Amino acid sequence: MQPEDGSYDYWGFYEFTGSMSTNSLKSGLRGPNNIRFADGHHIRFKSVDFKLGGTVMGDRTIEATGHIIFEDLTNNRKAVIIFSTYKKTGFFRKSESGRKDQLTGMIYQCDPIKNPEATAKLLYGKGATEITELK
Repeated sequence: MQPEDGSYDYWGFYEFTGSMSTNSLKSGLRGPNNIRFADGHHIRFKSVDFKLGGTVMGDRTIEATGHIIFEDLTNNRKAVIIFSTYKKTGFFRKSESGRKDQLTGMIYQCDPIKNPEATAKLLYGKGATEITELK
C-alpha cells in the first residue's frame, strides 16, 4: 500500500490463528508487516494476540495477550512490549503475580540485520522471552 504522495510504502502479511478452550477464545495474527518511509527508514512489526473470555459463562472480557515487536531495521534497534503480565500458578498453593491490565517493555540496540526477510520467520516464531540478542 502506498499513498499518492509516496511518503511511505506499507506491505506485509498475516496468518490468522485461533484456539478455543472451555470458556475462552484466543485469536491472533502471525506475520511481519513493514513500513518504509520516503527517507529510507524501515520498520517491521507484528501484532498482539487477543483473548475473548466468558464465551460460555461469566462476564465477557477481551484482553491483549502476548507481545508486540517493533524492529528499526535502519538503526538496528528493537522494541518489545509484553501485554498482560498476569500469571497464576500452583494447584494447592496458588500464587498470582502481575496484572491483566499491565504492560512492560524495553527498547534495545541489536546487531545489524543482514537479511530482514530471512530473519522475519525466525523472529516471529519465537516468544519475547526467548530473544537472546540483548546487549
